[in-house]
Amino acid sequence: MVELVTGPMEYNDAKFYLIKILKFIQNYGYTNEKSSIHFNISFRPTDKDLNDLNVLKLVLNTDEDEIYRFYPSRKENIYAKSIKKIIPYKEYDFFNIPIDAVKNNLMLPDNKYFGINFLHINDDKKNQRLEYRYIGGKDYEMNIGNIVYFLDRFILDTYNSIDVGFNQNDADKLEIYLEENINKFKTFSKYDNFIVEFPTIQIQIDQNHMYELVSSYFGRIYEKLWDIIEGTDNLKDCIINYITETQKMEIVDAEVKSNLVIDGFEFVNSTILDGIYENCNFYGCEISNTQISKSKIEASNILGSKVLSCRVESSTLTDCYFMNGFLNSDMNGGVYRSGDLGPYASISPDTKIVGSSDNFFDTKFDSQQKEEDKGAIKGYKKWII
Repeated sequence: MVELVTGPMEYNDAKFYLIKILKFIQNYGYTNEKSSIHFNISFRPTDKDLNDLNVLKLVLNTDEDEIYRFYPSRKENIYAKSIKKIIPYKEYDFFNIPIDAVKNNLMLPDNKYFGINFLHINDDKKNQRLEYRYIGGKDYEMNIGNIVYFLDRFILDTYNSIDVGFNQNDADKLEIYLEENINKFKTFSKYDNFIVEFPTIQIQIDQNHMYELVSSYFGRIYEKLWDIIEGTDNLKDCIINYITETQKMEIVDAEVKSNLVIDGFEFVNSTILDGIYENCNFYGCEISNTQISKSKIEASNILGSKVLSCRVESSTLTDCYFMNGFLNSDMNGGVYRSGDLGPYASISPDTKIVGSSDNFFDTKFDSQQKEEDKGAIKGYKKWII
């Protein structure tokens, strides 16, 4: 899980080294489903300015179906989510609204985990760029022609969306998208329709699934319910319990694979297979291949995941990356970068502990810590290759 990064290059140089590194991977390496290649696009200061990018036009004219035909494993990938999902639709009752109104209501994502990362388009001219994250998957390097084609396609799509307005084709694409999603969302707002659509998901209010009670609350919970259904892949065979006192939703006995960032849910006795989770609680869960931040985890097993700024109690972490949290659990292998240790924490000998005065591969507790700081592991100094 490391990244090979180049500095900015002119187009011809970039294409030359792109082909060269792909050839190198073919001869000496390999790729798997976690592998990807990202293109960062910018223009000369005298040319196009990404500050003038018509984001909605670019979203509408990015042919994700074509991309997924060549790279099917990237569809619903949590680290390269569909940019169509940023088009607002919950706010509208009708699909035939002016395209400029939608453009003005469009909110750019606050994270990079979309097929296109928009976080840097408003930087100063020297640093602004647009990052395409779609391409990847097992053996992606074997077809160099496809990769070069999409590099050129992404550049042209971006260039043709800067400092321009909409045309009728753009309006037609938006209308189709809005009609489909508004209809789905409005249909979802009725409990009877939910029962028909998701017969294996039981909705409870304070652990009570009586029809009359759930129906009376459904109007106030369906948007949150929509978020977890839309944000996961084929959620079924589980209980979703709304706790009226805390206004939290519990997902119980579920198998969860997220395709959007999941924020503010509680998971009980569930299997969490993939995804990014923020401000969530986990109890009695089996968790693997995830990124969890600002959350509480208890009585769970966590495998091959990033655990950031979390409180972890009575659990086991195996081959995980832990940073800036409170660990009162067992950690086997992986990397402990920083945080606080509780009285029942244990760290295996093969866990890499990254301290401020130690190198990355052979680190240990800082022996100079004050007595009141015992249990804390400091961060490490920056190092450059």
